[in-house]
Amino acid sequence: MKCQHTLAAPGFSAPSLLLSAVLLASASVTAASAAPIRLGNLPLSVEPGEKLLLLTDAAIQKTFGARNRPDAVFFSSDKKVSMAFEWRDIKLAIGDVNTMLDKFPAVIRSQVPGVKTMKQQLLSLNGNNWADFVFVAPGKTGDVRREMLITSAHGRMLVLTISSNVADYSKNEVDVKAMTDSIRLN
Repeated sequence: MKCQHTLAAPGFSAPSLLLSAVLLASASVTAASAAPIRLGNLPLSVEPGEKLLLLTDAAIQKTFGARNRPDAVFFSSDKKVSMAFEWRDIKLAIGDVNTMLDKFPAVIRSQVPGVKTMKQQLLSLNGNNWADFVFVAPGKTGDVRREMLITSAHGRMLVLTISSNVADYSKNEVDVKAMTDSIRLN
């Protein structure tokens, strides 16, 4: 399996992208639901809870470049943590999810300058294996925490990227974990 993936567009900065998304989309978010919801054409459903906000499709198109545009984006209620789903046109077999644990950290380190810490593990969420990568790197306003959960859905790579600064993640961790724990592949 080749690991030639792009994590973000050149010049990507999670805090500045998050701020831009919040500014452009402040009127383009809807309160999420406590009941399970389907997200467009994504092969999954989630229970985001009532505290998370869902960015509208129009706001996603306005905020994100076409090259790295996520399929669905949630924000924490304080708009400090983003959770972006991407169903990429990259083939990934179910059996290759485990092998990503060894290969993908090198991709992250090659594309994210100054990675301070990196943790990877295999998670099982509702019967599906996910490669989970949590890393911290310097940002413009403090250390940035990113988590990438990667699995195979219908033979393609499905990615959930959770981005925030370290302190803001801690404040929102309960809501974020509740949402990730609710992910069910269809």
